[in-house]
Formats: sequence, structure tokens, C-alpha cells
Amino acid sequence: MKFALFSDIHANLEALEKAFSHASSLGISRFVILGDTVGYGANPNECFEWVLSHGSLVLMGNHEKALTDIPLRLHFSPLAAEAIEWTAARMDANLISKSMTLEFMRTEKDLTFVHSSPDRPENFPYLYPQDDAAPAFQSMKTRICFIGHTHIPSCFCELSQTAENLKPGIFKIPQKGKVILNPGSVGQPRDKDPRLAFGIYDDELQTFEVFRLEYENQKAAEKIRKAGLPRRLADRLL
Repeated sequence: MKFALFSDIHANLEALEKAFSHASSLGISRFVILGDTVGYGANPNECFEWVLSHGSLVLMGNHEKALTDIPLRLHFSPLAAEAIEWTAARMDANLISKSMTLEFMRTEKDLTFVHSSPDRPENFPYLYPQDDAAPAFQSMKTRICFIGHTHIPSCFCELSQTAENLKPGIFKIPQKGKVILNPGSVGQPRDKDPRLAFGIYDDELQTFEVFRLEYENQKAAEKIRKAGLPRRLADRLL
């Protein structure tokens, strides 16, 4: 079993289409969406419709939650708050209703899928390599957990007590101990590499491969500017 993990698409249609095309060319037909499909970018309707059509599992991110949870926006940065207000005003009402039904976390066999962390997933805590991952590991009821939220490809290994950012390529998953894996962000990378990021998990080989691809980020940025969203959101893509 092999499937792709897309997280933090953030309404970036150009990045999403590139990631989908590349993953499909590798024979991938199952796509797991780890949340934050909307927010920041100029194509929330198109991207959310895509994940509903193609995602075998689509999870709730904090940006989906904030479409209707106004108090949650108080915890957003000013840029994020402005972007989600813009998004909520322009998203199709039917799509917003569907976003409210998404799960925060899903467990399938020996795998957990969540946007933020298996520890308090409804509160959307961030988990960076420099953070203490013990609460997340203690909350896990499976050996492997896939997360997003930080926009940075990364890996946490309980047994070796190591945590690191992942470069493009294949990571061999340890056979023992719990592991947390983050594929990075399709639509809004934040590790000083403007290329989109996503991951592919291979159950048989027990590998997690991180992909970084160039895409039409200039076009995505220009659409953000024309939409009247903050220019900094466009500059981030470049």
C-alpha cells in the first residue's frame, strides 16, 4: 500500500495541481489530506472541491475550523486572520458546511492521521523538532502518526529520542518505537525553500519519501495580489 500525504495546501491551486500530477505519474491513487486546505491563497473553493473529490481522507485544520469559529481567529496572526476572513466571505456556503463535518483525527490500523498533534488535536498545538514530543508520543495509540501544521517536513522518533527536519528523499522508518512524520506544506512552505512539499508512505517497504517540486509560484503569488489579500502572503511563496 502506497499513498500520498498532502498538508497545508492553503488555497494554492498551482501547487496542488503540480503535486497531484507528479504523485499520479508515480502510480499514486490514494491521497490523504492532513488539513488546512484553505487560507492564505486565492483559490479556496477550487482547492477544497479538489480534496473532497480526490481525498480518501480529508482532515480538519485550524483554518477550516476558523471559517466558522470566530473566537479561534483571535489566536491567528494578523495576516492569517485577515486571510481567513477573506476566505470565509468568498467560499461557497455548501463547502463551508462540509468543512464543518471534517474529523480532527483518524486512526486506521497502525496509523494515525491528524493536522496538528495527537496530543489535544482540537487545540492545534505545533510540533517542531526543537519541541518536546513526549506528550504527542504518549497520546499515540498507533506506531506511526502523520501530522502537518508546521509547514516543514520533519520526523520524530521515540526510541532514539531524535527529531529532525527532512530533506527530499527516502526516509527508512524504524521498525521499533513510535514515529511521527510530517510531509511539509504543499501550498505554503516555511523552511526557506519555496518548492512545494508532500510525502509518500510505502507500507510494504516501510519508507516515507519527501518530494520537493518547483511550480508556478509566480502565478500563485500574482493571484493573491490581484485578490486583494496581503502582499506578504504572495511574497512568502517566492
